[in-house]
Amino acid sequence: MSAFDVRAYTRDPLDLRESGTPGPSGLRPAALDAVAYLWSVEGAALDRVRDVLVTPTHADARVTAFLITWTFEQHALADRLAGVLAVNGRAAVPPPDSRQGRARRVWDERVAPTVGAVRSNLLGADVTSGQLSAGWLDAATTGLLHRRLAELDPRLAELSRLVHALKARHLEFFAAELDWRLSIGPSSLAALGRAGSVSGARRHGRRAAAAWRWPGTRYVDPGPAREVARQLLGRHGGIEEVRALDASFAAFPGLGTSRPIEAGLCALLGGSRRAPEPAGV
Repeated sequence: MSAFDVRAYTRDPLDLRESGTPGPSGLRPAALDAVAYLWSVEGAALDRVRDVLVTPTHADARVTAFLITWTFEQHALADRLAGVLAVNGRAAVPPPDSRQGRARRVWDERVAPTVGAVRSNLLGADVTSGQLSAGWLDAATTGLLHRRLAELDPRLAELSRLVHALKARHLEFFAAELDWRLSIGPSSLAALGRAGSVSGARRHGRRAAAAWRWPGTRYVDPGPAREVARQLLGRHGGIEEVRALDASFAAFPGLGTSRPIEAGLCALLGGSRRAPEPAGV
């Protein structure tokens, strides 16, 4: 079993709503655009829980307990970001779905839960490794964007620090679970009463990485996400940090040498394999 203490985590959630004032006023427009984008991403936590809990993962008490507290923390984070927007005179309004996004949402909400539940239950518990891989990639990417918010406006440094602590705990859980699930042998699986195989877990992890897409781009026009990525990651060291995260992901057992975060960024920027150009404030 992984070394992450799920009980301690669930007993002590980080509620960012209780961490002082909502945020500074008079933020620069580019910084407000980044906060608005991150608010829309962080507020979509229930979509992830819906997708996960119709699969065999719902029978995993550790993952389910983590996700319950994770959902609370995500909502608290979204509330904090909405407060920053409100102080600066901007309403927290979800971006409209694109035409393709509307079709995807209909599929995701009406069809995919049933189809996915049947498919994943046939595949077995190894699908959990794929879901954890996607969770790690999401947390790593959004954590990087939050960490670089102060690049756009130094007054966001305190909020950036708080969110970094939140995301670090999420990443710790995902990393510990992946290390364990991608390494355990058949005898350990049998002792736990868990059907599956380490090769199956690794296969699902690789598939999840190949299917992963940049946060907040499944349903809406990717333009805002593209501009935020350009603004935040086009600055000094941005692409190097992306590649460092990909290197961390590739270090998990059996996940190969894929670079899902850089690939997702390149797809977001229109297929270019180059780093984002430096952006002005």
